Amino acid sequence: MSSEAQRRARRLNRRHPMLVVMLLATTALVWLARQNREEIGVASFNVAPEVWVPYVPDGEMLESTWFCPGVPASGETDVGGAVVVTNTGDQSTSARVTFLSDSATARTKIVEIPAFDRVQVDVDAEQQGTFVATTVELLGGGGLVEQRAFYPTSSGLGQSVSACSTTLSSEWYLAEGYTVDLAQQFVLLSNPSADQVVVDVAFHTSAGLMEPSAYTGLPVNPYSVRVIDVGVEGGGARGEASVGVSVRAARGALMVGRSMTANDDRRGGSSVSMGAPLTADRWWFADGLKGPEVTERFSVMNPTDATVSVIATFFPSGEIDESMSTGVTTTVDIPSDDVVVVDAGSLAALPEGNHSVVFSTLDGRSIVVDRALTRVSESGLKVTSVSPGVPERQDGLLPTSWLIPAAPSVEVSGGAVLLNLDDVEQEVTVSTYGSNGLVEVGSSSRFTVPAASQRLIDLTDIGLLGRPVVISSSGRTIVERRVPSGDSFSNAWAIAGMPCC
Repeated sequence: MSSEAQRRARRLNRRHPMLVVMLLATTALVWLARQNREEIGVASFNVAPEVWVPYVPDGEMLESTWFCPGVPASGETDVGGAVVVTNTGDQSTSARVTFLSDSATARTKIVEIPAFDRVQVDVDAEQQGTFVATTVELLGGGGLVEQRAFYPTSSGLGQSVSACSTTLSSEWYLAEGYTVDLAQQFVLLSNPSADQVVVDVAFHTSAGLMEPSAYTGLPVNPYSVRVIDVGVEGGGARGEASVGVSVRAARGALMVGRSMTANDDRRGGSSVSMGAPLTADRWWFADGLKGPEVTERFSVMNPTDATVSVIATFFPSGEIDESMSTGVTTTVDIPSDDVVVVDAGSLAALPEGNHSVVFSTLDGRSIVVDRALTRVSESGLKVTSVSPGVPERQDGLLPTSWLIPAAPSVEVSGGAVLLNLDDVEQEVTVSTYGSNGLVEVGSSSRFTVPAASQRLIDLTDIGLLGRPVVISSSGRTIVERRVPSGDSFSNAWAIAGMPCC
């Protein structure tokens, strides 16, 4: 911001703190772009300055390690999971995959990945357990790993896709939770190290903060997974339409994920996803939808000891002018250790169709935001996808290139969603990996995106189907992709891509 704008904001801050929140939220896309580009530079993600979202390490790195939160591996028919290892380099490489279980000794497997290719490793064929987490040590940088969980489509549960992470953390937050009726929610604690980790687990419920003694000072043994049933009678949070979970390690660092299944009149399907390893003052979602038979809710968690004021600003699809006059805002106060739900469908001013959204606060790096999007598939089944937003980095850097590990195997219109965070038009290029590196694919591989606006990207060219996709821009962006979770793309997931390249 200019010096005059800064002085104006300081005056407003002394007089009307909430007005400042609204000002910053509704102009977030613009003022982010106006920071001195030479001061900010271009983000280099080969060395992470802080715990953030999963990113693709630089190709010159000698080795990268990925931690996956866990997939079902009980041996039940048509239930299982896999890890997908993608090699974005021009030479074949190898990966050491370690399988961590809640009921068996850890074991490893070496897999080879050809240049510019990917290999899927069936987790449930290699290790048994209620849930099995994996650690993937990839020789060389430039590769990436994600996990997939599989349930029978006929049951309405379908499949889910989750990123894996290149970092561990001593704190984790799961803002979204649901344990009504027959819904199940499990917290997956995986320890990929040789030292025991000790954690405290708390539930943020409608009755207040619950800290069961059974989950205080809870040990997680080396090279193992510990599974917590959030809705277990007497020890968790049964019957909660909204429940958050916080995990803090008194000793050591770990990976934390969540598994959810439901099949009632409000939601359905399965979801296995990673938690958030940090709190932040701003969370972005490039994709969103309001419409018939769609429920989109955002769970906003405040794990601090003071009330936090948060403003959600929705940006309808299409160009957004500099004044942000088309943004639709709603303000909520989140009490200490509480979770408040923001229902996009209840906002009368928000038009039907696609949108982006940012959640902002002036109360420091204090909130976590998850999205739960429920749609009805072509077969009439309800499917709910759960995913965290993209938090703002503490250093303010945001990427210009994102990688989608694998495009759908069928042609999909609007298979990816890009949000332009700058106040200038951006040039966008869509590429995949060929024998000599990145190559543009199709007649529509280059296009422009207006300032501060959302663009749906078609993944319909045969050269992209089933292959990694790199979406590069001339400025800063947020990219999400849509992944079918059941019988069609009508109930597709929307999850963030990975910063890369």
